[in-house]
Amino acid sequence: MLSLFGICVSFVAFIPSVSSIALDVDSRQSILNATALLAHGVQELYNGNQSGGTIGKWPYPPYYWWESGGAWGGMMGYWHATKDESYDNVMMEALVAQLGSNYDYDTPEEAFNTGNDDQAFWVFDAMSAAEYGFPAPPAPAPDWHIIAQNAWEDYVYRWNTTMCGGGLKWQFHPENAGFFYKNSISNGAFFQISARLARFTGNQTYVDWAEKIWDWVEGIGLMSSTYDIYDGTDEKINCSAVDHHQWTYNVGVFLYGAATLANYTNNTQIWVDRTTGLLAATDSFFTPYENATNILFEAACELQSACNVDQWSMKAYLARWMATSAVVAPYIKDRVGTLLRASAQGAASACTSGQYGNSCGSRWYINGFDNITGLGQQLSALEVVTSLLVLNDSVAPRTLPNVTIPTPPLSALPTTVAATSDSTSTANPLHDPPPNGASKRATTKYGGLLVGLAHALV
Repeated sequence: MLSLFGICVSFVAFIPSVSSIALDVDSRQSILNATALLAHGVQELYNGNQSGGTIGKWPYPPYYWWESGGAWGGMMGYWHATKDESYDNVMMEALVAQLGSNYDYDTPEEAFNTGNDDQAFWVFDAMSAAEYGFPAPPAPAPDWHIIAQNAWEDYVYRWNTTMCGGGLKWQFHPENAGFFYKNSISNGAFFQISARLARFTGNQTYVDWAEKIWDWVEGIGLMSSTYDIYDGTDEKINCSAVDHHQWTYNVGVFLYGAATLANYTNNTQIWVDRTTGLLAATDSFFTPYENATNILFEAACELQSACNVDQWSMKAYLARWMATSAVVAPYIKDRVGTLLRASAQGAASACTSGQYGNSCGSRWYINGFDNITGLGQQLSALEVVTSLLVLNDSVAPRTLPNVTIPTPPLSALPTTVAATSDSTSTANPLHDPPPNGASKRATTKYGGLLVGLAHALV
């Protein structure tokens, strides 16, 4: 198949200067052209197949292993939405190279920077490969959904009831900083993978575990009554307090899991309510200013330009999961479309740098490039523009042949949570004081200091 990027470059070559990526959100061809440029921008940063690189990984530093998994997820979505096969070989090579000897994306080479959430971002890729019909990995690797099942079994084994009544720890290697922290993204990833495996296989065990994870997250206080998702809690205080930082990918990971379960369970009221409630909670991450209506932003750090390398990629995953949620729960499609169309337009306007004007800045509401760029910014722009194709095409994820999925309704059943909320009331996440006068660790996710991604309580 002819590369979409090649077509776009031929077109760009006749333009004297490139100001930003041209995007007409009502034109499929314009969206295809924009996604091709953005996907090429993501791949321009990849050196895994070059001398000195590691197959599957974007350069470290600054990009940790988990973000490479996130980036391949964006490329998988791009392939599925556009049918552009330009990157199929390099993607297959990457996904196989990082599998690990147990075929579960737990590799000893990455033990120093692998937590449950890090592993999950590669498992999401395997699950998407199964759902989208990506070619099977070469022998002796098993099918993609078996790889996801292998990792799921890791999570079941790591489910920890010695403190806090359950939950996954953030880190599963005791020597890593954050070993006593139980965070929402790890547990939300386990929840989403359970939901997607339930829908793909028809196995009730996965539903049972998804419900168990949800109940623990809700019961321990990591989810509010209005579906705000907080960052995490700590075993050292028996999970008696939580860090109220909110991140885009936390609400996103639960949203897609809930929407998948609503779809699989024939739209039972509880999962429809949870889906629409979680969608309402995403309003905290849209409309940073009155003149930037419906533009996606990372509320905890973006307005202060305080996001770290990891955090700049988080908008990518919310955009991805909002769009995929709308496919399996079409009653949220109108609201999701309104938000993502505006955000995609803003993202395109932030991509003005580089040879082809396809290197993207971080803020989508300034109508230009802010000179803060990198893999996370590039991936976020790719995901939000690709989401327009996902919404327009609405191709349901595949399942095993023996599984029948009911047709979802186009409108939701009456729900106890409104489909939208006042974003101004929750746009600034709460920062908790330490419990009982204790101090907070200012540590980072990797290497010892938790600077912003998860402020563990000690």
